[in-house]
Amino acid sequence: MNKVELHELIELYTSTMNEVNRRVNVIMNDEVHQELTTDQFATLRFLAKHEPTTSTEIANEFSIGKSAVTAQVNRLFERELLERERDEQDRRIVYLRLTSKGRALVEEGTEKLYDVLGDILTQFSQEEVTSFVQSLQKLVTFLREK
Repeated sequence: MNKVELHELIELYTSTMNEVNRRVNVIMNDEVHQELTTDQFATLRFLAKHEPTTSTEIANEFSIGKSAVTAQVNRLFERELLERERDEQDRRIVYLRLTSKGRALVEEGTEKLYDVLGDILTQFSQEEVTSFVQSLQKLVTFLREK
């Protein structure tokens, strides 16, 4: 592949990924979690799978700064969707857990997510979806090595 072809592929990739992200965010906001941002919902889903966790672990998972996580955690805490608990051995460490309200919101939103994305993914064959997901996983592996 020459440089011009590579540049064309990069332009196609970036414009396509940007549009996919925008459209998925709109669908998520309209149909899955109207009362949360997509980032907040993703954080709550991460918490549901990795309780207890810390802000640092969230920042690492989503490749965002700790200050952004702190602001997000504060908003979720104010809405009573998560709770904080200090480590008894090291008071600097704060563990985050979902409240029952937060857990219910994640469960409801996840079911809606499965319905919405399931409807979209059924437009593809199982082989296409599997190949697509494997390609994305390969891309993630390369990006993590950067």
